[in-house]
Amino acid sequence: MRKGLLLLISLLVLSHYAQLPLKIDSLIPVYEKLKDDTFKVDRLLWIATNTSGVDTAVSGKYGRMGYALALKLNDDKSLGNSFNYFGTRHYYTQNYDKAIACFEKSAEYFNKCGFLKGSASALNNCGVILNEKGDFKRAIEFQKKAMEVNAKAKNEEGVGNNYLNMGNTYNITGDYKTAMDHFIKAEGIFSKLKSWESLATAYYNMGYVNYNLRQYEKAFEYNRKSLRIREEKTGNKIGMAYNHVFFGAVYGDTAIREYNKANFHYKKVVELCEETGDRITQLSALVNIGRNYASQGFKDSAVFYAKKSLLISKEIGNGKFIITSLFNLGEALLSLSPKEALGYFKEGYDLAIAAEDNNMIASNADGISKAYFGLKQYKEAYEYMMIYSKKKDNMFSQEMLTAVKDMEAKYETEKKDLQIKNQSLEISAQEKENNAKTKVLIIGTIGLFAVVVFAFVAFRNFKKTQKANIIINNQKEQVELQKEEIEHQKLLVEEKQKEILDSIHYAQKIQAAVLTGDDVWKKISQEHFILFQPKDIVSGDFYWAYNTVNSRAVFALADCTGHGVPGGFMSMLGNSFLNELVVENKIFNPAEILNKLRTKIISSLEQKGVTDRRDGMDMAICTWNKLNNTLEFAGANNKLWIIRKGALVEYAGDKMPVGNYHGELKPFTLHEIKLELGDQIILSTDGFADQFGGEGSKKLMSKNLKSFIVNNSNLMLQQQKELLYNFLQEWKGKNEQVDDVSIISVKVV
Repeated sequence: MRKGLLLLISLLVLSHYAQLPLKIDSLIPVYEKLKDDTFKVDRLLWIATNTSGVDTAVSGKYGRMGYALALKLNDDKSLGNSFNYFGTRHYYTQNYDKAIACFEKSAEYFNKCGFLKGSASALNNCGVILNEKGDFKRAIEFQKKAMEVNAKAKNEEGVGNNYLNMGNTYNITGDYKTAMDHFIKAEGIFSKLKSWESLATAYYNMGYVNYNLRQYEKAFEYNRKSLRIREEKTGNKIGMAYNHVFFGAVYGDTAIREYNKANFHYKKVVELCEETGDRITQLSALVNIGRNYASQGFKDSAVFYAKKSLLISKEIGNGKFIITSLFNLGEALLSLSPKEALGYFKEGYDLAIAAEDNNMIASNADGISKAYFGLKQYKEAYEYMMIYSKKKDNMFSQEMLTAVKDMEAKYETEKKDLQIKNQSLEISAQEKENNAKTKVLIIGTIGLFAVVVFAFVAFRNFKKTQKANIIINNQKEQVELQKEEIEHQKLLVEEKQKEILDSIHYAQKIQAAVLTGDDVWKKISQEHFILFQPKDIVSGDFYWAYNTVNSRAVFALADCTGHGVPGGFMSMLGNSFLNELVVENKIFNPAEILNKLRTKIISSLEQKGVTDRRDGMDMAICTWNKLNNTLEFAGANNKLWIIRKGALVEYAGDKMPVGNYHGELKPFTLHEIKLELGDQIILSTDGFADQFGGEGSKKLMSKNLKSFIVNNSNLMLQQQKELLYNFLQEWKGKNEQVDDVSIISVKVV
């Protein structure tokens, strides 16, 4: 909103910018009655420029007519106005490079005919657009050029506008002190000239600086001044709308969250925009009203405003707002109708891909994932969660760079604090030295000459001290501003961190939903336990089970490459493939399951023929035939333990993962075991044995884990689980958990 308001002031200055809705039909007769072709050009371009952001067809028609007449006249001023129009039109279609080229051409024509105000305005427009592009260095250069031309033309109003736009650039880049200095200079010029609308803009932008510094009361105070001038002096309803947008944004800020007040002001914006015909600003207000209702939990109101904003954005063909409105509508409908929400998210996702808008691609992918989760289509939810995570990872790398810059700023602040302390000590030492010198002069010097010398020395030292104090005060002010900026950046990082953590917690919900439930395990054996202790929120370990109709039970425990979110993605992939192989294709042989699972994982991760990829998983899988009480087992880097009558028997798996690795991809080995009543079948990943702790912070080791299990094997299984958990916590102590921990125990009953 800040940039947009400045652009209204600077960009349309040559067109004598109107504050009321244009009535083109009433202007055409006026244009047709004009006899002077120069006046006709001005009127045509006035109509074209003022409809640039409202009706592109009308704007294009009258713009072309004006340019054709300007070429016929070969009049430099008319041609300058023509290129000013083309620059404005290209700006509204976001073709910034062409817009800048047109405004530079406009400045050339205005220079030729000595219309310096026009030339300065065109250069000013280049600066404003470069600001939009983020090329802040060149933006300042163009503003300074424009200021030189305005000063030459003795155009104080123009100089004030240049101060405004430079202040805007410094505000965006976080140099708030310099920004405020420029706005104060602009305020002085506009107050002197009684240029009320420009003064209102200066106060508006001073409010924005204070908003960025999180000084909300000062921000409100300056914005009220701006609004009061417009209400009492200028009647500029478009400007008033921007003032209410400001109030809405601040009240809706995460630090305040007074959504009712925010919506009160946004509804004022909608009313004002209906009078002025500013549909873009109106649309922005409607979007924010819907978001605020969603934040308050008023789903029906959120849906109503999201649909309204979508309708308007489609009417005016604004792609960015169409994508935003589709996403907001999906968000509002998510808990009411996941299926309907899914349709809007997918439409927004496709449009975001076409627009190469990475942020909205990620947001809509997240929405699609949540909608699928609500529809219990977990595989699809997982696929879109992966897309969301990858996009967020790419964007978060840039945010991490910002965080590093924040740390550097903090370091610089601390360094300046130290410099201030050192300077204070130096000044104190200097004062002591000066006092000593003064005593010597008093004692050793007689006469008027000595008094003069003493006075001179004392005065010089006083000036030094005074100068040092000024430096210290200035540095303290800079430090305070930097500290406020650090706090602001800290809030931003915390918001991003919360957003990422929310997504990870959501991924945890998806993972928990697809892990085999206790009802399935109870059908395998009433006596069983699962100890599942992820290192992070999301686990790289997963367990899976299935009961067949012919009295077989297939169950597995896997340890995927990595832990946390990457491991979680692999676990979702493994879970999905096990369902496909066992449940759908009825493959029950553990060795055959591992062979086919390996093929699928290599194919899915595009590992075939690539030797430097190690993505995959370790797994132990068993098939228990309850009719003849036999157990089939196959393992990929994982073992099977069976405790029988207080003794542990170990069956080794193959020393290769389910995935690509450096060795030959041999078939997995099948072990057949005859079970006895009371046998305890145990599967474990390596997280427990690899945990550091105990005296000297060493690894627990597999032999100690086996010994502990055997020593407690006579207890009930739930007691064994509790003892194992307590053993892990005591062993770990204050050490960080190094990996996911998973143990499954099933008793033959």
